[in-house]
Amino acid sequence: MQDTRLINHPALNLEAAEALLDTAVAEAHARQLALSFAVVDPAGHLIAFRRMDGASLVTVEAAQGKARTAALLKAPSSRFSQIIDQGRTSMLSMPGLLPVAGGVPVFLGSEMVAAIGVSGTKSEVDEEIAQLAAGSLR
Repeated sequence: MQDTRLINHPALNLEAAEALLDTAVAEAHARQLALSFAVVDPAGHLIAFRRMDGASLVTVEAAQGKARTAALLKAPSSRFSQIIDQGRTSMLSMPGLLPVAGGVPVFLGSEMVAAIGVSGTKSEVDEEIAQLAAGSLR
């Protein structure tokens, strides 16, 4: 019998991650934006990624960093920037976290199963698109 203490928390499979990306890409097309998108598991490891034609190269790492930040904080990456803005500048030294809006956790019921990061336009718009995609999971 398997020791259940060794089982990881659930994460989205590739098919579900791709569906989130499909939603995000469709919204970016509707807004005539060229963006990058990353979906990570609850530990912040990449599941799926897309970079639209014309998206800046810097958006590749930024999308992944925003998603990783949202996964590790279990909160939107914008929350991390708010913590810093409130004077906790020591948080800037946290390795691998990006204090920029555009990453949001993805929940299935009460369980966080992934996070999505979007990069390539204003951070607030990146986060809107990430929220839209995260909310599309059923």
